[in-house]
Amino acid sequence: MERLFSPDGGFMHFLSKLSDICIISILWLMCCIPVVTIGASTTAAYYAMVKVVKKERGTLLREFWSSFKRNLKDSIIINAIYLLIVGVLVFNIYSMYQQIGNPQNSMAFQMLFIYVALLFVMLALCIYTYPVLSRFEMKKTALVKFSVMIMFRHFFITLLLLAVFMLSFIAILVFPLVAILVPGVCLYLYSFFMEKILRKYMSEEMLEAWDGEAEENQEIA
Repeated sequence: MERLFSPDGGFMHFLSKLSDICIISILWLMCCIPVVTIGASTTAAYYAMVKVVKKERGTLLREFWSSFKRNLKDSIIINAIYLLIVGVLVFNIYSMYQQIGNPQNSMAFQMLFIYVALLFVMLALCIYTYPVLSRFEMKKTALVKFSVMIMFRHFFITLLLLAVFMLSFIAILVFPLVAILVPGVCLYLYSFFMEKILRKYMSEEMLEAWDGEAEENQEIA
């Protein structure tokens, strides 16, 4: 029993990680309130999740705010564009749904399917963009192109990440109180797959820096 509750024991280590995940969730939720900072919040949450929770380096609050401030400008611009596109898609989905059964619009169901598919593509792009932003330093257009490329190149992992997102979203809808934990758990699960992908595109110098005394953002080769 003493070993179970020992500060170095597995149970206490698990509780420590769980509390960090919960704190990241709360920080993410708080920083998403202005809406335009959703991107910066997600970027910072992923960065802190990998560096502090998984690699156990640095302190959570310092790493979160450091990444948040560093990527704020770029993430706001990217996030604004993404929100605009998603807003247009959601509006079109609603419009086409209203048109189903209307004999004057025989293509409503087909268009609804296309818009829903495009919405999932945008969700997948968001899932990749912010972890990429947290790791690499590149121009915004190059960052989006790179995110699109790895999204389709690792298609089956993309489907898995979308499934995790949808399950997390449904969990919050059904049990709103779990919102203080689910975002962090979702990012933690993402990191297992995302890190394997991101590391494939990191140079040896970047890997050495990231695995050792990492610099903040590394420039992609």
